Amino acid sequence: MGNLTFEHGGNIYQAQRQYKRKFLDFSANINPLGLTPQIKEAIYKNFGSILHYPDPEAKNITRKIAQYWGIKEENVLVGNGSIELIYLIVSTFKPKTTLIPIPTFSEYERAARCIKSKINFLRLKEKLRFELPSAKINQADILFLCNPNNPTGNLILTDYRIIEKLPIKLVVIDEAFMDFLPDEKKHTLIWKAQKNKRIIVLRTFTKFFALAGLRIGYLVAHQSIVNKLRQYKIPWSVNSFAQLAAELILADKEYIRKARQLIEQEKKFLFNELAKIKKLTPYPSVANFLLIKISDAKFTSSLLREKLIQNGILIRDCTNFRGLNNKFIRVAVRSHNENLKLVEALKEVI
Repeated sequence: MGNLTFEHGGNIYQAQRQYKRKFLDFSANINPLGLTPQIKEAIYKNFGSILHYPDPEAKNITRKIAQYWGIKEENVLVGNGSIELIYLIVSTFKPKTTLIPIPTFSEYERAARCIKSKINFLRLKEKLRFELPSAKINQADILFLCNPNNPTGNLILTDYRIIEKLPIKLVVIDEAFMDFLPDEKKHTLIWKAQKNKRIIVLRTFTKFFALAGLRIGYLVAHQSIVNKLRQYKIPWSVNSFAQLAAELILADKEYIRKARQLIEQEKKFLFNELAKIKKLTPYPSVANFLLIKISDAKFTSSLLREKLIQNGILIRDCTNFRGLNNKFIRVAVRSHNENLKLVEALKEVI
């Protein structure tokens, strides 16, 4: 397979510079509830902390995460978003072979390429609902699984017993979108990861908790894995405001309840409205975004993106996802009024 461009959604700064206007951003999958007043106030009150180094061990938020899941602090490692932790895992364990199902998040490949790991891709088939074909998984040093998967929106892994039987030395499960599932505790592998030396679970505060600009995430793994990773981790990678905001939002049960309710309600609305538009086929999703296939011969994903830009709307062109082509787009689930604007714009354009 050829090279791809490692680009992501959410680069609203580049779009604003290029087109000299503001946009409704459906390209980044961020919770539309945004920051709570409590977090804004806490950051303002603690502005003086900028004068000091942040806690290099992120002790307070590590303790809160451990309490949240009912696990030990020794099984948690906090990082500058889950992105830092992906690169840390790869640079620490230096896998000679890496297995990546596609389509999926491109940074797994990029991280593996940085250490010249041999990468094998496993194509997830559309007709099989993009689920992991466990029977076809070959031996590898490391396997990356995004569950729920980005950009397909489905649970790539439904039978969790499969993990134990895989011929893989280390399985990294990226659960960046797992928070959006009301029954996430049924699907997360956090409790398995703390006891199993072959499993690492990644989590982030970017998507569900809307802290994308503050950069904070964490992993859960066996204590021996955490200890090894900590030896190679750069100091002070998580700033003071990120640690503070994550502590507050993790304890906000009402925010969590409201977010899940809003996303579920708006996702259903958006899916149904998109399904009514001829030439567009949305795929069912458990996350806060929808993958959409374009069946209009006149339209490619790039052309549709350009036309929506004229309407002040950014979407994710999925052309550069391995395993997809120029007939797929991805849109985030946003507030009701914003979702209405997207639907109206799509009806007008197609």
